[in-house]
Amino acid sequence: MAGGRTDMTLKANVHTNRRERGQSMVEFALLLPIFLVVMFIMADFGVGISRWVIITNATREGARLGAVGGSTTDIAAKVADTSNDLLDAADVNVYYLDKDSNGDVGDRGDSVVVESDYEYGLITPLKAFLGLAWDSINFYSCTDMRLELPVSGASNPDAELGCE
Repeated sequence: MAGGRTDMTLKANVHTNRRERGQSMVEFALLLPIFLVVMFIMADFGVGISRWVIITNATREGARLGAVGGSTTDIAAKVADTSNDLLDAADVNVYYLDKDSNGDVGDRGDSVVVESDYEYGLITPLKAFLGLAWDSINFYSCTDMRLELPVSGASNPDAELGCE
């Protein structure tokens, strides 16, 4: 046949396509776990950073409320509300520091410190893929602001040093 294919050429192409399909499947099987791990890391990193920003902003909002005279229960409630239900009021620690060392905690110029802890559990099965010993990360946020208005009944039961 002039210009046409012979039967021998057609059979050779069929065998070559099968071999290439098998090679593609092997390559896919080798690269799939790596691809999944990268995707899981990106997903957990993105959600984790988002949660960290929310927690940090919530403690900052609580400290701002405390700086203008809010009570400790109001501050803890503000942090819980601002955190998009990631934190409870019980997860928030509020105390005051006597910055001017006059013995009166809670007067103008002293500090209000708002701390919060949030445990972020991984949302992907990354632990199973990588054999990690942990499946959560603890996000700690601390904000220290100067009091603009005096606060009555301010206390510092733990004599903390503030945010470090």
